[in-house]
This record gives sequence, structure tokens and C-alpha cells, in this order.
Amino acid sequence: MANDQVVIALADKNLGPVGVELERYIRDALVHLTNQTTYAIIPEPQALREVSELADEIFEWITSNRNSLTDAEAKYLRAKLSETYEEPFGYFYLTYKLHKTPVKTRPVCSDCASLTHALGQWVDEQLQPIVKAQRTYFKNSFALKEELLTLTLPSNASLFTFDAVSMYTNIDTEECISRLESYLMDPTTQSTFPHYPAEALVEAIKIIMRNNRMKFGDIIVRQLVGIAMGMAPAPTIANLFVALHEERELLSFLDDNFLLYLRRFIDDGLGIWLHHHDKRVDTIRWNAFKAAVNNGGLTWEFTPRSKQVDFMDLTIEIADGHIETKLYKKPLALHLYIPPSSCHPPGVATGLIFGNVLRILQLNTQQKNVDADLIQFYHDLMDRGYQPSFITPLFQKAIDNATKYLSQSPAYRQQCKQKKLEQSRRRVFLHLPYHPNDPTSATIQRLWRTLVARPHGQPQLNALTNHHGDPIPIDNMVIAYHRSLNLGNILSYRKICKRSGPKVSSYLDVSFYTSHITLMILPPPPSNGSGAPLWPGLMGNPH
Repeated sequence: MANDQVVIALADKNLGPVGVELERYIRDALVHLTNQTTYAIIPEPQALREVSELADEIFEWITSNRNSLTDAEAKYLRAKLSETYEEPFGYFYLTYKLHKTPVKTRPVCSDCASLTHALGQWVDEQLQPIVKAQRTYFKNSFALKEELLTLTLPSNASLFTFDAVSMYTNIDTEECISRLESYLMDPTTQSTFPHYPAEALVEAIKIIMRNNRMKFGDIIVRQLVGIAMGMAPAPTIANLFVALHEERELLSFLDDNFLLYLRRFIDDGLGIWLHHHDKRVDTIRWNAFKAAVNNGGLTWEFTPRSKQVDFMDLTIEIADGHIETKLYKKPLALHLYIPPSSCHPPGVATGLIFGNVLRILQLNTQQKNVDADLIQFYHDLMDRGYQPSFITPLFQKAIDNATKYLSQSPAYRQQCKQKKLEQSRRRVFLHLPYHPNDPTSATIQRLWRTLVARPHGQPQLNALTNHHGDPIPIDNMVIAYHRSLNLGNILSYRKICKRSGPKVSSYLDVSFYTSHITLMILPPPPSNGSGAPLWPGLMGNPH
């Protein structure tokens, strides 16, 4: 992009790209980063010293907990620790909440190349089974809908939703560590979930939560409280933090005769309330429940109790004592599906249509809404450049496939899933960059079968043994294409330090008082005619 003074950011809730002037983007970010309750901007020498100590701490954790790790886990953690040492920080960026009035921003940390990322992945893997076993957990919208359809509701039932205010940055770090440590070290928890090494997991959580450092342009920031959205274990840690409060203080409301149902997906909750005929009593109970929810370390906002709510990607309605659902789309949704001109393997378009058709059939309870959503999806694809001759047969196949899938019992689906899992252990992957002028996947598969898997007049590959005398359990090959860089990659705004013009640090007035920094966002800096600011930045002269 020729004009590097425009940042192509992303809108929240997948609402598409957002063009923002660089100066506006920096100032929007500094609204968050200069909040000294949540973040501290630190000098680069201090940051490098701290990450060196962090690398030693992670290495010591791997060494001291070697017996609790598989060989593959230990190898992966050590390799990633070495790979990320030269560039150990995550990157801070914003997404724009265009659906809010006025427009707000969401702070995110891209930590996939940071020093703590691999350890965070291990923490996430250990916590996932525990989180999924919590009583308010549900897997996805379809699982929620299937649960709701089993309910028979009295006439005094109402729906409500509740949403956490800035969940990730408002979780108190030490309170979260304490709550999780007490639960994970409890013998009862360890007996229920014997898969995790308690002491190693607790220590890893402490390392992750106390050591989030991010770069934004030419400044480095340490997060003081909360969990950085975008870090590998952030959703699972936040989920368990709230679930433990629910178990202690909220689920007892389900034993009363006014809270019938309660489910939560990270920071979004759904409930069914049974009204008391006395409005005064009903209000007292409602306020008591809301107070209990808000007593867990976070602030939650509640919608009014009603017969219909929008929750995640569902519109849920109480109708004649049962639940009806339909697909919910945000008014600002642009439906920016991958266009047919994009350099993607042909299977991507097939997967797009099959996946969305299944979703439409899964989430709508009434056929009229299924029909309306299928027609809208069809037209959305045509608007993106797809031709009817290409998508019409795919739609028919997708509808047939979805109808067949939904007619199967959950037990049969699980059986098929297990069979595919077993088959996946007997295949090999060929990773290739995709280019439309390369040999087709069918050609490559034919060569694989005739030259490797089942050559004419020769033993099949799966009948051979390796140099150790062990059988080779490979029946087939999967071609795993990866795409070339797309516009999102080329216009990525994670690293803004290479852009021309004033650096991020030039927007800060820095006064050093003993051991801490006082920060204030400055008005646009005066220029010396060349575009450079007239005062040096936080890390010295940024130019």
C-alpha cells in the first residue's frame, strides 16, 4: 500500500477491514496503554533484562518438570524457547468495535511468536478438559440449541443475557492465580481430572499471567493486571476463573424456583428466569442474582428479561412453552466471503458452502428461516463474484449432506468421528504452497498411488517395514495446501514501527519520578519541517 499513513485494521465481530489514519490509530491504542492501572511502559534495556530472566525461568520450569512432560512436549517447548529468544515480545494491536456507538476499540496481544507462547499452549491443553466439564459450559451454538429444545417452559419464563465488561483486562491477576491454584491443587480436583500435573500447571499459569510484555511501535509495555486477549490460554483461564465463582455462589440459584437455566460462553451468558407473581419479590430476587454474579471479580451487564434475546449467533425466542431459534446476523455484517478470483485451492469454496449450509440447517428451528437464510447466502456469494453454474450444484450437495448428517444420532456421529480419527493415524501429509498453475491434487495423488503407495508389481507401502523392522502404517496421503501471502498479511498492522512519520514514543510526555514513569498523551507534536517531532521519544530519538 503506497500510503503507509493509513492503517488497515480489523473490525470486531468479523465486520471487515477498517481504514484508520496512523495518528488516530496510535492515539486510540495509547488510550489503553497509558492506563497505569493495567499497563506499564518500560524502557527497552529493562524489558530485555526481564525477558532474559523470563527465558531462564521457563527453561528451569521445563527442566524441573521434565518427568511431567512427554518427550514431544519437552522437545517442542525447548525448541520454541530457542526460536523466540531473539524476538521475545508479543505485539499489541486494536480491533474496532464498529457496532458500538460511539466506536470503541478492543486491545489484543498477538503472542504467537512470543517467549511465553509455547508454554501458554501447554497450559491451554491441560485446562481444556477441566473447563469443558464445568456445569455452565457449552461447546457451540448448535449444542446450546439442542439443549434448549429439550426444555418445556411455563408461562412465567423469560430469557436474559449477561455480558462481562472488558473481561480479560479486568481480571485481577493475583486473585485469578489464587482461585485457580486452590482449585487445581485440591485433591478432589486432581482425582476428578488425573491428566494434569498440578504443581507444574500452577507454576506455568503464574509464569504466563505475570509475564505479558508487548511491543507497540517503538515502545514496550508490560501488562500489570488481567490476561491479554490473544494469548493462547486466555479464554480457558478466564473461563475457569468465572466457572469457579459460579460453582461457589451462582449454581445454588438453580435449586430455587426462579432461575431455571444458566449457561455461559466465556464472557457471554444466557439464562432463563421464572418470574414471581409478586413484582416486588421478583425484583428482590433478580437484584440478588445480579449482585451474586457481580461478586466474582468482574462487572457484568444484563439485558432486560424478555421472551426473545440475541445471543452469540442465535436469536432465541420462547413460543408456546418451548424454544425457537434462528440465525442472528449483526446489522453491519458485510459477508466478505473469499471471492472466486482469490488464489485458494478449489476445495476452499466447497468447504465454505458446505460449512455455512450445515450451520443454517443446524441453527434454525423453522423451515421458513432455513429457506430465507439459504437464499440470502446464495445471493451473498453471487455478490462476491460466484457464478450460479458453479454454486448451484454445490448448494444441492451441501443441503443433502447436511440433511443426512443431522438425521444421524449423536452416538453414530461419534462413532464416525472415532473411525476417522483412527484412519488419520495411518496417513501422511504433503505440505505444498498452492499455485493454480501447478499440477492438480488429483495428479499428485495418482503419482503417489502408482509410485509410492501401490506401485505395479511391487509390495504396497503399508506392507513394508522400516530399518528397525517395524511396519509402516501409512495407507494414504493428504495434500495440505498453504496459501501465499494475502492482502491481510501484506497490510498487517501488528508491526507499525517501520512506517514513516512520528513514532509512537513521540506521542508521550515522559517524566521519570524515582522508579516509575508518569505518562500523558500529548497533542500532535510540532514539526521541524521534515515531519520529525521536536522532542525525543521514550527510547531516545525515534528517528
